[in-house]
Amino acid sequence: MELLLLTISLIIGSTLFTMSFRMLSQANPSERIPQVWGRPTRHPGRIYATRVAALTFLFLAVSGLSGSIGYFSVLLFVLGCLPACALNIAHNRRVARGQHGRPAEQPA
Repeated sequence: MELLLLTISLIIGSTLFTMSFRMLSQANPSERIPQVWGRPTRHPGRIYATRVAALTFLFLAVSGLSGSIGYFSVLLFVLGCLPACALNIAHNRRVARGQHGRPAEQPA
C-alpha cells in the first residue's frame, strides 16, 4: 500500500510540474524560457505555488522510495521532471521558428 501511495505521489508531482511549465509557456508565448537558470519576462505568482506543490510531491515520493530502491529513486525524480523539460524544448524551438500561436490571456 505504501508503494502505491508513493507512486501516486510521483505521478501527481510530475503532473503538477508539467502543468506549471504549461502555465509559464502560456504567459510567455513569444519568448524563450530558460531551461535551467534564469527567469522569463512574465512569471505569474500562481506558478510558484504549483511548483512548490509539485516538488513537495516529488520529494515525498523520492524520499519514501529511497528505502526500497536506494539511490535509484533519484532517477525517478529526474524522470518526473522530463515531461516539463520536453515541453520547454518544444516551446523554445517553436519560438525560434517564429510560430508563436495565439497570444495567451494574462493570468490573474
